[in-house]
Amino acid sequence: MKATARYVACCDLGGTKALVGLVDETGRMLARERYLLPGQREPGQLVAELASRLTQLVRQAGLTWSQVIGLGCSIAAVLDAERRLIQFAPNLIGSAQNVPFKDLLQQALGRPVWLEMDAQVTALGEAWQGAGAGAGELVYVVVGTGIGAGLLIQGQIYRGWSGTAGEFGHTTLDPRGPRCNCGNTGCLEALASGPAIAQQAQLALDQGRTSLIRELQPPLTAEMVMQAARLGDPLAGEIIQQTAEYLGTALANLLNLLNPEVIVLGGGVIQGGADLLLEPIRQTAMRRCGSWIDWRKTRIVAATLGEDAGLLGAARLVWMTSPN
Repeated sequence: MKATARYVACCDLGGTKALVGLVDETGRMLARERYLLPGQREPGQLVAELASRLTQLVRQAGLTWSQVIGLGCSIAAVLDAERRLIQFAPNLIGSAQNVPFKDLLQQALGRPVWLEMDAQVTALGEAWQGAGAGAGELVYVVVGTGIGAGLLIQGQIYRGWSGTAGEFGHTTLDPRGPRCNCGNTGCLEALASGPAIAQQAQLALDQGRTSLIRELQPPLTAEMVMQAARLGDPLAGEIIQQTAEYLGTALANLLNLLNPEVIVLGGGVIQGGADLLLEPIRQTAMRRCGSWIDWRKTRIVAATLGEDAGLLGAARLVWMTSPN
């Protein structure tokens, strides 16, 4: 008698959008949906909407819930060490804290749930089906509105003692640098994130620097700075070069500390500016690393899965750890 095919449901919850999908054991995406989250939301409503969307997706794919072994959920949140509570997720559920999100999902779906922070899950996705396919020692670094990292050691997510490992954006590069949202000064995030790129450009314009950026429609963004850099604007070029220097220096520290086989770079800044940033980042990291780093085998590459990295990583988490 032929065994019934099994699938994993997966979701990726960000600050403004959600993705849901169905993935088989090989990584094939059977079905997928993207939808925008409402501006005002509370945990119960978020779970109810997610359960409804997943139920509909399973039905549309011609499956039944008996074929779904569990849900893997990637979430933009700080989770507790036991992976059961959302400690903080201001961009997702406002001021609510210590929310038993995993339990709420399990009650709504009647299936086991695996809950994990988004950067860690994305690392799994890129190591399974993306730019780092097959690598056991991998770091995924997201550079966007903020900067964070997902760490894989021997193919397993490394969370640290209390579950907060990966706050790469809050490593200090310049103690006398600009103030970060975390309250510290000189964090990588305050120097090389998307908002930091825009702020550096605005400061230079306020100081009277001449630039093509002045001709672009406000509000100023990192994308505008990159656009001006491609047109040969000297100020924009300086800012992009400095951003690459910051990121490459930070990655050199990461390479010296963890010695990963692959560093995968993703997020809006990298997606929108890989042509400007990727090679200077590599060159800076190589220049600043110790001679013990083997550059014949060590790779710094751009992410390839886009939005699907979170879904595939969430599915991979279930396939790796489910007893079924």
